[in-house]
Amino acid sequence: MSTVALAIRPWHAPVTRPGPVLFATLFTLDSIARAIIAPVIPLEALQLLGSARNVSVAVAVVGIAGVVMALLLPAIIHRWRPRASYLLAIGMLGVASLLMISQTVSGFGIGWMLRAMAAAGLLGLLNIYIAGFIEKRALAKSEPLRTFFSATAWVGGPYFGIRLYEMSPLLPFVVSIAASVILFFYFRALNLQAPSPVLSRSGFAPLRNIKRYFGQKRLTLAWVLNFGREMWWVTLFTYGPIYLVQAGKPDVEAGDLIASCTAMLFVSLFLGWLGRRVGLRRFISVAFLWVACATFAVVWFSDDPDLASWMLILSAVGAVSLDSVAVVTFLRAVRGWERPQMTMVFSIYRDAAALIPPAIFAVLLSFFPLPVVFLVNACFALFCGLLALKLPRSL
Repeated sequence: MSTVALAIRPWHAPVTRPGPVLFATLFTLDSIARAIIAPVIPLEALQLLGSARNVSVAVAVVGIAGVVMALLLPAIIHRWRPRASYLLAIGMLGVASLLMISQTVSGFGIGWMLRAMAAAGLLGLLNIYIAGFIEKRALAKSEPLRTFFSATAWVGGPYFGIRLYEMSPLLPFVVSIAASVILFFYFRALNLQAPSPVLSRSGFAPLRNIKRYFGQKRLTLAWVLNFGREMWWVTLFTYGPIYLVQAGKPDVEAGDLIASCTAMLFVSLFLGWLGRRVGLRRFISVAFLWVACATFAVVWFSDDPDLASWMLILSAVGAVSLDSVAVVTFLRAVRGWERPQMTMVFSIYRDAAALIPPAIFAVLLSFFPLPVVFLVNACFALFCGLLALKLPRSL
């Protein structure tokens, strides 16, 4: 019977019906809209604001906007339901790129904040869709597929984005807007509604949801570990290009560095399989220790930008390993009846990583040279590697 059903299944079913491929495709389109301008943002910010310290302050402010969005998202979903909320977040992503074209401090800053808010909304909503349509047993296979699909965006985006930027500062933002428009109409055509959130005893009050979330040890552990791996990516995308430009390298090498690091996403399916084979607890711990060692090497070789770049690429192997499986630590721990509320709190890790470390870096960069940001990152990765040993052995 299953063979017959498979035979009559439409060829387009994987990208039109709920499942791992569809959600990976949505994430890829979202990633294209963000990745094409990823290497451009820190360079444009450096040009407008004048120093790495000022860029750090701006990144922290942008992080606040993302956190606010993540906290308000449950109320938005409750009012509009997931489908309309998803469309709203996509619209915000397109408007963000439109504002950033202005090349003024105010327009760029507002657009940057809108981009962070849109990214927070899209991440949280996609997690709700995935949790609503994919069984827990399949999550360990679904997450590496999503990471693998997005690899094209996060490799090609920075590579072509920086080259478009050299041709015209407007072009990367135009492509980002186009990708947002395509995603908007594609998702609208799907007419896909996630299961409506069910109110828990804590309701949608952000502070009560946060207290409820961090009152559960496994959820707290999942949050810290995902914060740690996102912190590495924030450091790479923000300070990697600035480090190279200040070292005298051309802008195009900044895009090539990010593209080379994200190219490791192409092996995410293998890394996901390896994680399941050796056990996620051990795999996550080793991956963090790998990141720590390689990032310490970035500091050690900071006087040689070519060698330091290779150390960042080596560190990316560990970071992508974490991308392949780290979200599973949350999805396997959250209770079904409070999934919408806890998903929103969990999603804050991404914006908190864009808020807390840059705020600390803004202070440190007032006294120390730029490599200090990589030193702090390496130390926290080491801490996360040891913390991961507290994950359940059965994970």
